[in-house]
Amino acid sequence: MGVYSGIAQDNVTINSGKAVLQTLTVTGALTASGGVTGSVRLPVAAVAAAGTNQATAAALAEGLNVVSAADGTKGVRLPTAVAGAVVIVKNTAAGALLIYPATGGAINAVAANGSYSITNLTSTMLVASSATQWYSVPLVAS
Repeated sequence: MGVYSGIAQDNVTINSGKAVLQTLTVTGALTASGGVTGSVRLPVAAVAAAGTNQATAAALAEGLNVVSAADGTKGVRLPTAVAGAVVIVKNTAAGALLIYPATGGAINAVAANGSYSITNLTSTMLVASSATQWYSVPLVAS
């Protein structure tokens, strides 16, 4: 394979042998054997805690979720777990926040479908290890 220069096609521009990607959508696994450089950004969402149980809690997405309206009874619900998925939850409210897994899931050692609570003005990072299990980082007893 040679060195390419001055080529532009769709979302890729190649100059001096370096490719610049404007947009990259990957379905399935993406492997970067030489590492990834540059900025990597997580999606950020503002979410208001809602409901009083797993079914009525506000939905979260992968990435950073900045949560308001927690009062010790309202909650949020994690997306369906996929091994390696990461959800960061920042509770900006004055009350505790209940975090529920998706139906059939579990957080730390809490029973399936049970809530995991974080106190006011704190945050937690949750990482899925399987299709049903989430763990908080750092891992805390629960």
